[in-house]
Amino acid sequence: MKKLIAMLIKILKAGNGDSILLKLDNNFNILIDGGNNIHDYKHNLKQEILEIQKRKEFIDLIIITHIDQDHIKGIEYLLKDEEISNDIIKNCWFNSVSSSTTVNNDISYDEALRVESIINSLNIPINRQITLEQTPKISLFGINFSILSPYKKDIENLILKNTDISSSSTDYKLSLQEILDKNPRIFADKIENLDTSVENKSSIAFLLEYKSKKILFLGDAESTVLHQSLEKILNERGINELDIDYLKLSHHGSHKSLSMNLFNYIKCNNFIISANGKKENLPNKLTFAKILTRINKKDAEDNFYFNYSSVLKDLNFLQEEKKEFKFECYSENFEHGYKIEL
Repeated sequence: MKKLIAMLIKILKAGNGDSILLKLDNNFNILIDGGNNIHDYKHNLKQEILEIQKRKEFIDLIIITHIDQDHIKGIEYLLKDEEISNDIIKNCWFNSVSSSTTVNNDISYDEALRVESIINSLNIPINRQITLEQTPKISLFGINFSILSPYKKDIENLILKNTDISSSSTDYKLSLQEILDKNPRIFADKIENLDTSVENKSSIAFLLEYKSKKILFLGDAESTVLHQSLEKILNERGINELDIDYLKLSHHGSHKSLSMNLFNYIKCNNFIISANGKKENLPNKLTFAKILTRINKKDAEDNFYFNYSSVLKDLNFLQEEKKEFKFECYSENFEHGYKIEL
């Protein structure tokens, strides 16, 4: 008997960025970001879009989470691609930067203006106000979106520069136990050095609920904003925690974008990492140590899903560690990355 699939999630190879494609069982397609690498665009995202085009379907919604190059550049490639039909994209979420008076030569800023200009020239409907205050809840295609980030003020205060957050050196050679031992400030004193950059505060993040499935797509969002939004959802629903099927980790698995306090609000055992490991040592191994020692893990087994097998190899998790900390890792189950059927 053929398995009924409500949603297919494809975490595409996208260089050091994000590009995630969702296909619903009603044949709606949603693209979240486009990555930043022309090679990966041509060999992965473009091939997926051509298949959608061949099926005479559409990209019903593009979500551009924020203007960092590793999220927006692939969208520019897509919009300029002459092999892609101009009318395949039906809607776009993109918090506009065109009204900014900031003078800045940052390449992401320039690309954001170009992307918005192309979107306008193609007459693609664009929602420029995806914020907690303006659109806290959106319903489309049978999906309920709860916006978790950003605040409107963080868009207005956006400092347009490209600064990555991570540790200054790789922690891949350390075992998980060595990471725990070397970071008593985090694991014993519960004091974390977290990202508060305006760039990542401006990122769109959301809870997606479709039928019985719940998925957190965190973009590069900052942890404090996420916690405030999740706490509000819990209070509205009168529950103590959200049961999440899958969590796409913020900022390519940076430990500075993951606070262990997140698990005061959610329960989840499946974690998605989008990163090729070639920029700023992301993901950090420390991120996995935080997840695997969280307060509500208990005896459940965790699963980590990677779109690049090379990253998993570099992390060098030992079988003994997987048994001790109860987790498993998976990568590249099709040519364009990793796909999950729900």
